[in-house]
Amino acid sequence: MNGIIPTIQLETNLTSMLNASELEKIATQDYRQMSAYLIGQISERDLLDTEEQNIFHIEIQREITVQPLIAKKLVIVLKATRLCNLRCTYCHSWAEGPNQTMSFEIMAIIIHKILSIPNIKRFEFVWHGGEVTLLKPLFFQKLIWLQQKFKKPEHHITNSMQSNVVNISDDWLSFIKGIGMHVGISLDGVPAIHDSRRVDYRGRGTSQRVALGIEKLKRHNIPFGALIVVDKQVYKTDHRKMLDYFIKIGLNNIEFLNIVPDNRIPSGDKIDSSYITYADFISFLTQIFIIWWNEYRTKIVIPQFSDFIHAIKFPGTQLAACYWSENCSQEVITIEPNGNVSPCDKYVGDANSQYGSLLKNDLANLLANSRHNQTARREEQDVFNKMRQCRWFYLCQGGCPHDRVINRRHVVGYQDDCCGTGKLLAVIAEFLDKEQNTVLS
Repeated sequence: MNGIIPTIQLETNLTSMLNASELEKIATQDYRQMSAYLIGQISERDLLDTEEQNIFHIEIQREITVQPLIAKKLVIVLKATRLCNLRCTYCHSWAEGPNQTMSFEIMAIIIHKILSIPNIKRFEFVWHGGEVTLLKPLFFQKLIWLQQKFKKPEHHITNSMQSNVVNISDDWLSFIKGIGMHVGISLDGVPAIHDSRRVDYRGRGTSQRVALGIEKLKRHNIPFGALIVVDKQVYKTDHRKMLDYFIKIGLNNIEFLNIVPDNRIPSGDKIDSSYITYADFISFLTQIFIIWWNEYRTKIVIPQFSDFIHAIKFPGTQLAACYWSENCSQEVITIEPNGNVSPCDKYVGDANSQYGSLLKNDLANLLANSRHNQTARREEQDVFNKMRQCRWFYLCQGGCPHDRVINRRHVVGYQDDCCGTGKLLAVIAEFLDKEQNTVLS
């Protein structure tokens, strides 16, 4: 297939080929499910080349047995490519050279194995890099097609992507629009900060190109949000100036992520000057929350805050972000272009963090035989015992395990009976109480 077939076109090209029961089935699905279903109806001859068809035939006929996971869902951070068009000063996620992009054969094998896990019904695929838009949309159309071919009726599969949107093409915009997908954008605050570290391979800043990419997404009515890495520069920036800049460029959905230091630095050694502790990060979020609550909450959505607010108002609510998942060592994996499995990208460079190849092994066995993973699992269980007395444990579940590891490694006097998020949660609860009292008075 030479061109791209957006799902909007698929509706007219394929629905005439479906019988009444198939039409009834897709009529009850949301748009994203429907678009994925329709991609799955494309003839392999119209989508795959001859070699890929042979690979698919071999894989679809192969009987495999995989073990269940100690998890209720699985988040798959799919490193479709490690190639990137940027050279961010703090990033450990890009690589150069050959074999940095996943082949169709590897993709078919891992999709088959992942969707064969017997006790998992929800699979969340995150398209990640590198920079995924360096690949053609056809790569991901084949990925969705494979998901549809190997999925079971009870499966719920989602796809999302993270991109710098610096050079996002019209073909990509049409494809994203066609499948109804949300785009996560990488952005680092105001231009003066962003352009000092999110640079292209020539060392040029990229804030203007990101703003242009956001304009393109808005023109195509594609939902998007941004992830802002918080280091010492962002921590010290004028918070109102930063939020005003986001509004100026049409960005009204943002989340913050604390910077990850080089995992190879041992305890006691000097850490990069851009690093801030988790306590500093919570202080930053608390300051942002107060400003946002008083001045910006009708202008900008910050899911970290809105999720906490909802969970405080309605105890028992399960927070969506992986940081509060309680079981991320078993529920979140990264798959490299060569099929190797590791924990989330926060652990890049950490000793023994590669679990092994999914091409030759079962995921449950990789996790069970990984010293790194089993240490993480025991650490999670130990933390739950230590932190259960915290007022906010029911919400944060001890926070991100990588943050705890870094705190122990680099923060002098760190106390591991509280993750530290409670200071932010207490402020949020205080503001909610004040609002409630004002309504009642």
